[in-house]
Amino acid sequence: MAEPGKAAAPRKLVTRSTATYVIGRGLIGSFLRTACRLQVRGREHMPRQGPVLLVANHQSYLDIPALASAVATAAGRHVCFVARDSLARSRFLAFVMRESGAVLIKRGVPDRAALEETIEHLELGDAVAIFPEGTRSTDGAVGEFRSGALLVARRTGCPIVPTGIRGTIDVLSRDQKFPRPARVRVSFGAPVDPGSDGALERVRDAVCALVGDGRAPRD
Repeated sequence: MAEPGKAAAPRKLVTRSTATYVIGRGLIGSFLRTACRLQVRGREHMPRQGPVLLVANHQSYLDIPALASAVATAAGRHVCFVARDSLARSRFLAFVMRESGAVLIKRGVPDRAALEETIEHLELGDAVAIFPEGTRSTDGAVGEFRSGALLVARRTGCPIVPTGIRGTIDVLSRDQKFPRPARVRVSFGAPVDPGSDGALERVRDAVCALVGDGRAPRD
């Protein structure tokens, strides 16, 4: 706790994978590759360096490790996630969030500090992933996108890579306590200029096309 009259020290950004994070990602990645036969498509759209904002649909708690594994496979780099702060109520998830350098955002209220932290990650050249639906899908369909992702991208000028995740809802849905095997696919789409007309709609349309019905792929 900060001394009276003194501001608390600013949080130090984690801009690369810690050893703990790499080990954890590897273990979960092994499960995804074997039990879920994780597929990664559109690798050519995922830049190996420089700032990029990944805008993805949200189906399951497994979306984060699935996307982290896909980014590591496609570009060999770390990705910082923007997630709601309620995830930190779990000791395990709080540990995962801390080790990955996640930005925790307050749900339902404006959170300028989280916005600025996200922008700082991008200004440092990081890859950042955000789920603009704000909650997990109940049926695999893509919900409406909030405009925060577009605001962040426009502030930094970084490209937006539409990202489709499908099949994780069949592995671990909102109602399941334990995962079950099912195919998972993460697909990266062509980058979208955040300053272009109708950028948010174009990103959502691209994500919808990548996701399809959202269920586990059969091919």
